[in-house]
Formats: sequence, structure tokens, C-alpha cells
Amino acid sequence: MVQKIFNALLFDTRSIQRYIYSGDRLRTNVGASYIVDRLFFDVLIKDVLKPMFPEDRFAVEDDAWNPTADATQPWTEMKSCCVAYIGGGNALLLFDSSMPDRRNEVVEKFTRRLLVKRPGLKVGAATGKLEQIGDKLNQDDIDALYLKLKENQNRIFPTVNVPYSGLTLSCEINGETANFCDTAGVVRKREGDVRFYSQEAAVKAKIAVEANKNLHDRFNEIFALKQLDGLTDFDFPTEVEKLGQKEGENYFAIVHVDGNNMGLKFRKCTGLIERRILSREIRRKTEGAVADLLAKIIRMKSAGGFDGVLDLDEKFLPIRPLIIGGDDVTFFCPAQTAILFTKTLMENLYATTPDNAPEHLTKPISRRMDACAGIAILPTKYPFFRGYELAEQLCDTAKKSMRELAQNSDDSADDLRGSSWLDFAILHGEQAPTLEQIRSTEYRGARGNLHFGPYRVCNDKAPYKRDRLHNLENLLACTTQFPKTMANNKIKELRGVLQRGQDDAKKFLQQLERQQQHLPDVPDWDNFLETLWHNDATPYVDAIELMDFYNGEVADAWQRLT
Repeated sequence: MVQKIFNALLFDTRSIQRYIYSGDRLRTNVGASYIVDRLFFDVLIKDVLKPMFPEDRFAVEDDAWNPTADATQPWTEMKSCCVAYIGGGNALLLFDSSMPDRRNEVVEKFTRRLLVKRPGLKVGAATGKLEQIGDKLNQDDIDALYLKLKENQNRIFPTVNVPYSGLTLSCEINGETANFCDTAGVVRKREGDVRFYSQEAAVKAKIAVEANKNLHDRFNEIFALKQLDGLTDFDFPTEVEKLGQKEGENYFAIVHVDGNNMGLKFRKCTGLIERRILSREIRRKTEGAVADLLAKIIRMKSAGGFDGVLDLDEKFLPIRPLIIGGDDVTFFCPAQTAILFTKTLMENLYATTPDNAPEHLTKPISRRMDACAGIAILPTKYPFFRGYELAEQLCDTAKKSMRELAQNSDDSADDLRGSSWLDFAILHGEQAPTLEQIRSTEYRGARGNLHFGPYRVCNDKAPYKRDRLHNLENLLACTTQFPKTMANNKIKELRGVLQRGQDDAKKFLQQLERQQQHLPDVPDWDNFLETLWHNDATPYVDAIELMDFYNGEVADAWQRLT
């Protein structure tokens, strides 16, 4: 029985990655990420809805860590308007259909406000009707609204920047029209000259300080809930050079971690309330996993565990989370710590959250999450957007391995949990624009693939060796053993041998034996000892390349931390 019909308005945020990474200044990336995360709270609610509907109550802060609000139904208490859902870059508003329809006015005021306060950011909108049946909103109506929003994305292309005529100066950060004179050193500290930037870059740079404070405050609260210590003594860097790279080691990493099968998991939700509960629980799970990672980084830094590989400022942590949205995490870190940090975060996500944990998780698929990750290791001056695109492509290749394994196994079909994988790539300069082109031109030998990944994380208990072949632990064991089992010149020679045929490989192995040297002893890789290859692939190039970015002693110290 239909209880009530609402006028509905659904917003989404478009081209988020391009907006965040349009520019090679970490400060502007940090500001852009915060803008996207707070968009609906800071602009839609504070600047538009509250003045338009003063009789209604709107939450202006994200209260995802308040489990008592998980199942709230704001449409039961609203006078004229309510925010039914915010998450995943979307905001769903409901309006009393018995009152004058003000949805177009909301869209007009919101988008106009964005042009002034958040230039360069694109949003989309769709309108429709939603029925309330009992205590639930009609899921078919919600699905139809999302479908209409998708159709509008393909038809409507908003222009949100001042056009570049060719006669105006272009911004050195994002290429847009440079219509902001940086007299106060907002974007860049003044060095005797005054520079022009785009308004978009200026807004991002201005808000970066607030973004850093918000991130710190947010995780201070989570640390307190989880009874973790130490964050108050440290801060997050807003410059890539402050991540801790040693002089002469100008590589950093962009890491993108994404939960598996999230679309399928949300499609199993029977209504908006269940969808909101799952969304909030996944966010708490993810933020809790990041908090545990940060706590371990703090303990490691305080114990001097990074001293051998990093040159850290006393107050900065060697990590800058950029996006933490639901199941989606992106962070910058020194190249030497990328594998350690990514592996630990994925293990934290995969570990089952206890019943009495402060996350208060009730859904099995949020208590234990599998995920895939892409790690792009880049020179410090490498374009950020290109680096993020590469990390995203690497994450996609990891997900492909996850899906292939799921197709051959029935153990994850019922609960939608799969396996966790990561892939990585190391760029040393100008290379092909896509991962597929890089792999086909630079990682093909006479006998097959020189890249053995993606690699599986959290698979220590697999009973059969064939299932452990791609374990990340095998790669790390090989990397750390290389200097102990082979001379440096032989390690370099091995890279060349792998690009040639079987005869060269056989001669190389015979020569190693005569010189009383041998390949690293990795139990799950004994198939490689006779020919260096197995099923047209070899893992040794990956292990050799990782030697510059993975330190066994640091990894051992990291592992010993509780």
C-alpha cells in the first residue's frame, strides 16, 4: 500500500578523478579531494537547503561513525525537504509533493553557487517520483532515478570554466584560463614575482589547509574510538617532496585500493535504509583499516624503523591519504614503503572485524572486505593525473585476476567475497601512455611475459602450491634473497638473459652453478629453477625491479611491530 509520494532530486559528482588530479601540486590535489568529499555538506546543505527550507533540520557533518543514525528515516520527520542519502558521490533529496515544487530552484542555486565557490567541478542531476510503501522507499523508483541520472550524463555536458581564448594566459597547474592573480602567495610562495593561476587552482590551494586539518581531526576521533595513540604528534605532508624520499631518490608512489564486487553487494540491498547502512558500515570498515595502518606507521617512525630508507621531517608522516571514500582509498607515499603500506591496508580490510569493535559492523560483507590495488611508482615530477590513471589501470588488472579466480571457484559465490590482488608498475621516464602498451613493448621476452603479476594478498593458507604461485610473499622473498644468493653483476645479467631464448637461460644457470651461486630459494617457485620460466611467464624481472623499492630489514622491523 502506497503511504506517500515524494518529489525526488538526485545529484552526482562528475569527472572526480580529473578534477582532483588536474595539476602536479599535491597541495591542490589535497584541496580538490576535500572539496569533493565535502561538496554536498558545505555547498548544497549549508548554502542552499538551509536558507531555502529553514523549518527543516539538515545534518551538516558526516556522522558515519555514529551507528545509531544508520537506520534513520529523515523523510518521516521532514516538513518540506530532507536529505535521504549522501554517499558514493551522490545526494538524494526528497520533497513533499503536496507543496510547490522547488527542485529546479534547488538545482539552479546549487550549480550557480558551485561556479563561484567551487569552479571547475561538474555535477549532474535527475528528477522523479518516489513512493513510500510502509517504512521503505520503492526500490524500483530509486533504480529508475539512477538510470535517468546516467542518461543525463550522456546528454548534458556542463561548462564550468572560463573559456580559454588563446590570447589569455593559461594556468601552469591545470591549463585553464589564468584569471587569479596570486599576490598573497596562496598557490605558490612568492619568490619576487607575481604569478597568475586559474580560479579553480586558487580555490583548491586555499582549502588545502582546511583539508589537512579536517583529515587530522577526523582520524583523531577514529583513533580515540579505537583506542590508538600518537596521531596528535604528527601531521600529513602537502608536498610530495616532504613524504620522506632521500636526496637523489626522487621516486614516490600513487596507490589506489578498491573494494571488490561493491556494485553486486549494493544491488542486493532491498531498500534505501539497507543501502545506507551498508554504505556507512563499509566506510567505517575502510577508515578503521586506514587508522590501523596510520597507527603502525606512527609506531614504526617513533621506533626509528624508517631511518635507513627515508629522510623524514620530525612532524610529518610518510603518507598522504588523498581519497578515503567508502571502499575506495588513494594515497601517496615514498616508493620504498608502497608495497608495505598497501599490503598492510589490504590485510586490515580482509581481517574480520570483531563484534565488540567500535566500528559496530553488522553486515558480513562489511566486516571482512576483499579488495584489489594498483601501485604506480613514479619520478617525483611525473604528472599526477597520468600516475593516477596508471594506478587505476593496475587495479583493474588485479581485479581481472580476482574475477578469473572466482570463475574457477565456487567458494566465494554465496557471500560475494572474492580474493585480494595487487599489481604494480615502475616508470622511469617517458613511456607508452597505457599499461597495456608498456607491458607489450617493454615486458615481453622471447619466451613470454616478463611481468608475472598481479600478485595475490592474504592467501597464506592455500593448500595447493599451484594456488600459491602468485602469492605476493613469494615475490618479496625472492626480492630480499637476491643480494644474498647472487652477485650484483649476475642479477643485472639475468634481466638480459630473460629477454632472450632458452639456450641463453640454460647457459646462464650452468654458469651460476659453476660460480657457486644460485637463484633465490622460494618453495612455491621451484618450477622456475630449471628454465627460469613457467607457463610462458617469469617472475624474476619483477623481483629485480622491486629491489630498489623494497628493503628486507625495514620489512622485518615492520612485521615485528604489534
